[in-house]
Amino acid sequence: MEHGKEDDDWAERYRPSTLSDMEGNGDKIRRVRIWLEGWESGKTPKKRGLLLSGPPGVGKTTLAHAKEKGWSIVELNASEQRNAAAIRSSATRGSQYVSLETFSAGSETTGKTVILLDEVDHLSGGFSQVSEERIHTTMGSEEGPVLKGDSGGKAELLNLLNKTENPVIMTCNDPMKLWGRGNWRRNRDRVNRVSENINFERVGTTDLRRIALRVLDSESVGIDPEALDALIQRNPGDLRALVKDLQSLSVTANGHVDMASVSELSGSVLRDSQINVFESLKRAYNSDSGLLASEAILNSDKDPDEILAWLSWNNQSVISSRGLEEISEAMCNSDSYLAAKFTNRAFRSWYWGSSLPTQAIAAVSNSKNDGGVFISFPEFLRRGGETWRNIDLIEKLAESFGTSKSSFREDLWPTLLAIHDKSLGASERDFTVAKKIGMTGEDHLAVLGIPKTSKVGKSILEEFGQVEEKFEIEEIVLKEIVEQSNDESQSTLDSFG
Repeated sequence: MEHGKEDDDWAERYRPSTLSDMEGNGDKIRRVRIWLEGWESGKTPKKRGLLLSGPPGVGKTTLAHAKEKGWSIVELNASEQRNAAAIRSSATRGSQYVSLETFSAGSETTGKTVILLDEVDHLSGGFSQVSEERIHTTMGSEEGPVLKGDSGGKAELLNLLNKTENPVIMTCNDPMKLWGRGNWRRNRDRVNRVSENINFERVGTTDLRRIALRVLDSESVGIDPEALDALIQRNPGDLRALVKDLQSLSVTANGHVDMASVSELSGSVLRDSQINVFESLKRAYNSDSGLLASEAILNSDKDPDEILAWLSWNNQSVISSRGLEEISEAMCNSDSYLAAKFTNRAFRSWYWGSSLPTQAIAAVSNSKNDGGVFISFPEFLRRGGETWRNIDLIEKLAESFGTSKSSFREDLWPTLLAIHDKSLGASERDFTVAKKIGMTGEDHLAVLGIPKTSKVGKSILEEFGQVEEKFEIEEIVLKEIVEQSNDESQSTLDSFG
C-alpha cells in the first residue's frame, strides 16, 4: 500500500489504514472482522462493544482507527474527563455525527459512527451509578461541571454498551484494572455480556521482520541481515518501537543500515525488554509449573528483594488461607537467604531468595483464577503511603485538581512523592510545588513522611510559614503599587477635564 511521505513520524506514516494491512494476531483480527461485519449487515449485534486489550505497541488503537468501511470516528481518550456526563455526550455526538464526505456528496447517512474510548483501564472508581439529575446538570452547566474526574464513568459505559446504535470500540492494556479489585469477576461478566473481549499478544519475530523490510523498502533503505536480526531480537514485540528504531537508524544510514549502526542505537536507546512486575506476577500466579513460574519471575524488572515484597503483599489476596500456611516456611527461608547476602558472598542466597517463594506459589496455584489475578502495588513500599496519614490530603488535592480520589492516588500522588524525594535530588525545604498547588505546611510534611512534632518537622513548618508570610507581604506591596499607579493615572486624566 502506498503511503504519503508528508508525515515526518514514521509510526504515523506507516500506520495501517485497513485490517488487511495489519500484521500479527491473525486470529484476533478475524474476530474483529466478524464483529464489524455484524454491524455492517444492518442488524445490531448482540454485543455492541469491542474491548481490545493487550500490551502497548501491538496495534490496538491502529485497529480502532481503521476506516476501510468509511465509518466516522468520535474519540474520547484518557486525557479528557470521562465521567458519566462526558461519556453520554460522546454517545450523543456519535449518533448525530455526519462525515464531511457524506455531507458534501448530499447522500443519505448510511455509514456508522464508531465511538472510540482509548485506555478504558484508566477509568477510575467503581461501577456505581450517579443520578440522572447530576448527569443532565453537568451536561447543561455553563459555570463548570457538577461531576468531576471519572465519577459514574464505568456505569455509564455499561449503559452505553446496552443501548448504543453505533459500534463502541474500547482499548486497554490491562482489563483487570477496568474490572477493579472488588467483585472483579462480576464486573468482568457484566462488561463481557455486552462487549466482545479480544486480547492481543506481542507480535512475533516473523511479523516484525516483514514490517521492517516493508518500511525500509518504501524508504529505499537497505539493511544487512545480521543487523536486522539484532534489531528484531532486542524488540519485545512492539511494532511502534520497531518503526521508530528504523526511522532513527535511517538518519545516519546513508541508504544502508549495518551492524555498527544497530549496535550504536542499542547503546544509546534504553528499552525495557523485561516483563513488568505486574505481568510477571500474573504469569507466575496463573502457572501450575514451577519452571514457568520461575521463568516469569526471573524475567521481571524487579530484583529478588523487591519480588519477595511484591509476593508477600499479593499472596494475601491471591492465595487461600490454607495455601498461605503451606508456603509460610518457604517465604521465611527466602527472607533469611536474602538477608545473608549482606554478611557473606554466598551469591546463591540471591538465587534461592527468589526461587523458593516462586516455586511455593506455583505449588499452591489456584486453578479457579481463570487467568484473572489482580496485582496491586505493595502499600508498605510507598514512601509516606500510610492511609491514616494521607487520606485527608489526597481527598483535598483530588477535589482541587477536579479528579477522583482513586485517579489522583494512582496517577498524580506517585509524581508528587517523586518530586519531593531527597534520594532523587529534591530538597525537603523547597516549597515551590506545595505553594503552587495550595498545600499547607502540614500537607508538605505529610508528603515527606515527617512527623510535625519532630525537630525537623517543626523547623520545616517554621520556614514554610516564613516563606508564606514573605509571599503575603510581597502581594500586599504589589497591590499597593498597582493601586497607587491607578490613582495617579486617574488624577492625570482628571487634569485634562
